[in-house]
Amino acid sequence: MGGCGVTLQYCNVAGDVVTTTWEQARADLIIDGLPIRIPPTYQGQRSYPGLFWTATNCRTLVYESLLELDRLWLADFDPTVTGIATQPFQITGRDGAAQRSHVPDVLLVHADRRVTLVDVKPAAFLKKPAVRAQFDWTRGLCRVKGWQYEVFSGADATVLRNIKFLATGRRPGRLPPGQLDQARAALGKGKVALGEVLAHKPVACDESSWRVAVLACLWSWETAFDPRQALSAETILSPSTGVAA
Repeated sequence: MGGCGVTLQYCNVAGDVVTTTWEQARADLIIDGLPIRIPPTYQGQRSYPGLFWTATNCRTLVYESLLELDRLWLADFDPTVTGIATQPFQITGRDGAAQRSHVPDVLLVHADRRVTLVDVKPAAFLKKPAVRAQFDWTRGLCRVKGWQYEVFSGADATVLRNIKFLATGRRPGRLPPGQLDQARAALGKGKVALGEVLAHKPVACDESSWRVAVLACLWSWETAFDPRQALSAETILSPSTGVAA
Protein backbone atom coordinates (compact mmCIF):
# COMPACT_ATOMS: atom_id res chain seq x y z
CA MET A 1 0.00 0.00 0.00
CA GLY A 2 1.31 3.48 -0.83
CA GLY A 3 0.18 7.04 -1.22
CA CYS A 4 0.52 6.98 -5.02
CA GLY A 5 -2.58 8.45 -6.64
CA VAL A 6 -4.02 9.78 -3.37
CA THR A 7 -4.97 13.46 -3.40
CA LEU A 8 -5.29 15.71 -0.37
CA GLN A 9 -7.29 18.92 -0.05
CA TYR A 10 -6.97 21.37 2.80
CA CYS A 11 -8.07 24.94 3.45
CA ASN A 12 -5.19 27.33 4.10
CA VAL A 13 -5.21 30.21 6.55
CA ALA A 14 -6.45 32.58 3.83
CA GLY A 15 -9.49 30.39 3.23
CA ASP A 16 -8.33 28.99 -0.11
CA VAL A 17 -8.73 25.28 -0.85
CA VAL A 18 -5.37 23.76 -1.77
CA THR A 19 -5.13 20.48 -3.66
CA THR A 20 -1.93 18.46 -3.48
CA THR A 21 -0.76 14.86 -3.39
CA TRP A 22 -0.44 12.73 -0.29
CA GLU A 23 3.33 12.53 -0.83
CA GLN A 24 3.75 16.31 -1.10
CA ALA A 25 1.34 17.36 1.66
CA ARG A 26 3.03 19.26 4.51
CA ALA A 27 1.69 19.11 8.04
CA ASP A 28 3.25 22.48 8.92
CA LEU A 29 1.12 24.17 6.26
CA ILE A 30 -2.06 22.25 7.06
CA ILE A 31 -1.90 22.81 10.82
CA ASP A 32 -2.35 26.59 10.54
CA GLY A 33 -5.26 26.36 8.11
CA LEU A 34 -9.03 26.25 8.46
CA PRO A 35 -11.16 23.10 8.70
CA ILE A 36 -11.89 21.52 5.33
CA ARG A 37 -15.44 20.85 6.52
CA ILE A 38 -17.66 22.19 9.28
CA PRO A 39 -19.48 19.49 11.28
CA PRO A 40 -23.19 19.67 10.48
CA THR A 41 -25.94 20.40 12.96
CA TYR A 42 -29.45 19.10 12.52
CA GLN A 43 -32.51 18.25 14.56
CA GLY A 44 -32.30 14.88 16.25
CA GLN A 45 -28.56 14.35 15.80
CA ARG A 46 -26.83 12.23 18.43
CA SER A 47 -23.46 13.96 18.38
CA TYR A 48 -22.74 17.34 19.94
CA PRO A 49 -20.53 19.56 17.75
CA GLY A 50 -19.12 22.78 19.07
CA LEU A 51 -16.12 25.10 19.44
CA PHE A 52 -12.99 24.65 21.56
CA TRP A 53 -10.41 27.31 22.35
CA THR A 54 -6.95 25.76 22.46
CA ALA A 55 -4.10 27.23 24.47
CA THR A 56 -1.65 25.37 22.23
CA ASN A 57 -2.67 27.32 19.13
CA CYS A 58 -4.32 30.31 20.85
CA ARG A 59 -7.30 29.90 18.51
CA THR A 60 -10.72 28.29 18.33
CA LEU A 61 -11.24 24.89 16.70
CA VAL A 62 -14.41 23.07 15.69
CA TYR A 63 -15.18 19.61 17.04
CA GLU A 64 -17.75 17.09 15.87
CA SER A 65 -18.59 15.18 19.06
CA LEU A 66 -17.99 15.16 22.80
CA LEU A 67 -15.60 12.24 22.28
CA GLU A 68 -13.57 14.38 19.89
CA LEU A 69 -13.65 17.18 22.46
CA ASP A 70 -12.07 14.81 25.00
CA ARG A 71 -9.21 14.16 22.58
CA LEU A 72 -8.73 17.91 22.15
CA TRP A 73 -8.46 18.38 25.92
CA LEU A 74 -5.74 15.73 26.02
CA ALA A 75 -3.88 17.34 23.13
CA ASP A 76 -4.08 20.83 24.61
CA PHE A 77 -2.66 19.56 27.91
CA ASP A 78 0.15 17.61 26.21
CA PRO A 79 3.36 19.67 26.44
CA THR A 80 4.86 17.84 23.44
CA VAL A 81 2.07 19.08 21.13
CA THR A 82 2.79 22.39 19.41
CA GLY A 83 -0.03 22.48 16.84
CA ILE A 84 -3.61 21.17 16.65
CA ALA A 85 -6.05 21.18 13.74
CA THR A 86 -9.49 19.60 13.45
CA GLN A 87 -11.15 18.37 10.26
CA PRO A 88 -7.73 19.18 8.78
CA PHE A 89 -7.97 17.76 5.27
CA GLN A 90 -9.77 15.38 2.92
CA ILE A 91 -7.94 12.47 1.32
CA THR A 92 -9.25 10.74 -1.79
CA GLY A 93 -7.86 7.71 -3.57
CA ARG A 94 -8.14 4.04 -4.39
CA ASP A 95 -7.81 1.23 -1.89
CA GLY A 96 -7.63 -1.86 -4.06
CA ALA A 97 -10.96 -2.00 -5.88
CA ALA A 98 -12.55 0.57 -3.56
CA GLN A 99 -12.57 4.33 -4.08
CA ARG A 100 -12.23 6.10 -0.73
CA SER A 101 -12.69 9.64 0.54
CA HIS A 102 -12.03 10.47 4.17
CA VAL A 103 -11.74 13.51 6.46
CA PRO A 104 -9.74 12.58 9.59
CA ASP A 105 -10.70 14.25 12.85
CA VAL A 106 -7.53 15.71 14.37
CA LEU A 107 -4.00 16.53 13.20
CA LEU A 108 -1.25 17.04 15.80
CA VAL A 109 2.25 18.39 15.30
CA HIS A 110 4.80 17.76 18.06
CA ALA A 111 7.82 19.69 19.27
CA ASP A 112 10.18 17.06 17.84
CA ARG A 113 8.44 17.42 14.43
CA ARG A 114 6.51 14.18 14.76
CA VAL A 115 3.03 14.23 13.25
CA THR A 116 0.03 12.33 14.61
CA LEU A 117 -3.21 11.87 12.70
CA VAL A 118 -6.22 10.93 14.83
CA ASP A 119 -9.57 9.40 13.95
CA VAL A 120 -12.18 9.51 16.71
CA LYS A 121 -14.73 6.72 16.91
CA PRO A 122 -16.72 5.10 19.75
CA ALA A 123 -15.44 1.61 20.59
CA ALA A 124 -18.77 0.06 19.60
CA PHE A 125 -18.14 0.99 15.95
CA LEU A 126 -14.58 -0.29 15.63
CA LYS A 127 -15.54 -3.84 14.66
CA LYS A 128 -17.67 -2.74 11.72
CA PRO A 129 -15.99 -3.85 8.46
CA ALA A 130 -16.47 -0.50 6.73
CA VAL A 131 -14.94 1.40 9.66
CA ARG A 132 -12.01 -0.99 9.93
CA ALA A 133 -11.34 -0.79 6.20
CA GLN A 134 -11.35 3.01 6.28
CA PHE A 135 -8.99 3.16 9.23
CA ASP A 136 -6.67 0.48 7.82
CA TRP A 137 -6.37 2.49 4.62
CA THR A 138 -5.60 5.68 6.54
CA ARG A 139 -3.11 3.89 8.79
CA GLY A 140 -1.29 2.53 5.76
CA LEU A 141 -1.04 5.99 4.22
CA CYS A 142 0.38 7.39 7.44
CA ARG A 143 2.93 4.60 7.61
CA VAL A 144 4.20 5.49 4.16
CA LYS A 145 4.50 9.16 5.13
CA GLY A 146 6.16 8.49 8.47
CA TRP A 147 3.22 9.87 10.45
CA GLN A 148 1.79 8.27 13.56
CA TYR A 149 -1.83 7.16 13.38
CA GLU A 150 -4.24 6.85 16.28
CA VAL A 151 -7.82 5.70 16.65
CA PHE A 152 -9.24 7.34 19.79
CA SER A 153 -12.20 5.77 21.58
CA GLY A 154 -11.93 7.32 25.03
CA ALA A 155 -9.58 8.21 27.87
CA ASP A 156 -9.31 7.84 31.63
CA ALA A 157 -12.15 9.81 33.24
CA THR A 158 -9.98 10.98 36.14
CA VAL A 159 -7.34 12.39 33.81
CA LEU A 160 -9.98 14.28 31.84
CA ARG A 161 -11.56 15.71 35.00
CA ASN A 162 -8.16 16.89 36.20
CA ILE A 163 -7.37 18.54 32.87
CA LYS A 164 -10.68 20.41 32.80
CA PHE A 165 -10.13 21.54 36.39
CA LEU A 166 -6.65 22.84 35.56
CA ALA A 167 -7.92 24.64 32.47
CA THR A 168 -8.63 27.64 34.69
CA GLY A 169 -4.91 28.27 34.36
CA ARG A 170 -4.74 28.13 30.57
CA ARG A 171 -4.48 31.93 30.18
CA PRO A 172 -1.87 33.12 32.69
CA GLY A 173 -1.21 36.20 30.56
CA ARG A 174 -4.41 37.69 31.96
CA LEU A 175 -3.08 37.64 35.53
CA PRO A 176 -1.89 40.84 37.24
CA PRO A 177 1.86 41.39 36.78
CA GLY A 178 4.04 39.33 39.10
CA GLN A 179 1.43 36.89 40.37
CA LEU A 180 2.56 33.98 38.19
CA ASP A 181 6.14 34.47 39.41
CA GLN A 182 4.90 34.44 43.00
CA ALA A 183 3.13 31.14 42.39
CA ARG A 184 6.26 29.68 40.79
CA ALA A 185 8.30 30.74 43.81
CA ALA A 186 5.83 29.17 46.25
CA LEU A 187 5.75 25.90 44.31
CA GLY A 188 9.51 25.78 43.73
CA LYS A 189 10.50 25.38 47.38
CA GLY A 190 9.80 21.65 47.55
CA LYS A 191 6.93 19.23 47.97
CA VAL A 192 3.70 20.85 49.12
CA ALA A 193 0.00 19.96 49.20
CA LEU A 194 -2.24 21.77 46.70
CA GLY A 195 -4.58 22.95 49.45
CA GLU A 196 -1.69 24.36 51.45
CA VAL A 197 -0.29 26.46 48.62
CA LEU A 198 -3.74 27.73 47.69
CA ALA A 199 -4.40 28.73 51.32
CA HIS A 200 -1.14 30.66 51.68
CA LYS A 201 -1.72 33.33 49.08
CA PRO A 202 0.25 36.58 49.17
CA VAL A 203 -1.53 39.43 50.89
CA ALA A 204 -1.66 41.49 47.69
CA CYS A 205 -3.34 38.71 45.68
CA ASP A 206 -7.07 38.09 45.59
CA GLU A 207 -8.15 34.48 46.03
CA SER A 208 -9.35 33.87 42.46
CA SER A 209 -6.19 35.26 40.82
CA TRP A 210 -3.95 33.24 43.15
CA ARG A 211 -5.87 30.08 42.28
CA VAL A 212 -5.42 30.76 38.55
CA ALA A 213 -1.69 31.41 39.05
CA VAL A 214 -1.17 28.14 40.94
CA LEU A 215 -3.19 26.10 38.45
CA ALA A 216 -1.28 27.72 35.58
CA CYS A 217 1.91 26.16 36.95
CA LEU A 218 0.25 22.72 36.92
CA TRP A 219 -1.24 23.24 33.47
CA SER A 220 2.15 24.13 32.01
CA TRP A 221 3.86 21.19 33.77
CA GLU A 222 6.19 23.56 35.63
CA THR A 223 4.94 21.76 38.73
CA ALA A 224 4.88 17.97 38.86
CA PHE A 225 1.90 15.87 39.95
CA ASP A 226 0.21 12.63 38.95
CA PRO A 227 -2.67 13.41 36.54
CA ARG A 228 -4.00 9.85 36.95
CA GLN A 229 -4.92 10.59 40.57
CA ALA A 230 -7.92 12.80 41.36
CA LEU A 231 -6.80 16.31 42.29
CA SER A 232 -7.71 17.40 45.80
CA ALA A 233 -6.42 19.62 48.56
CA GLU A 234 -4.19 16.70 49.64
CA THR A 235 -2.53 16.29 46.21
CA ILE A 236 1.24 16.55 46.62
CA LEU A 237 2.98 18.90 44.20
CA SER A 238 6.70 19.12 43.58
CA PRO A 239 9.02 21.16 41.34
CA SER A 240 9.13 19.66 37.86
CA THR A 241 12.37 18.04 36.75
CA GLY A 242 11.41 18.31 33.08
CA VAL A 243 8.52 18.43 30.65
CA ALA A 244 6.24 15.41 30.95
CA ALA A 245 5.66 13.29 27.90
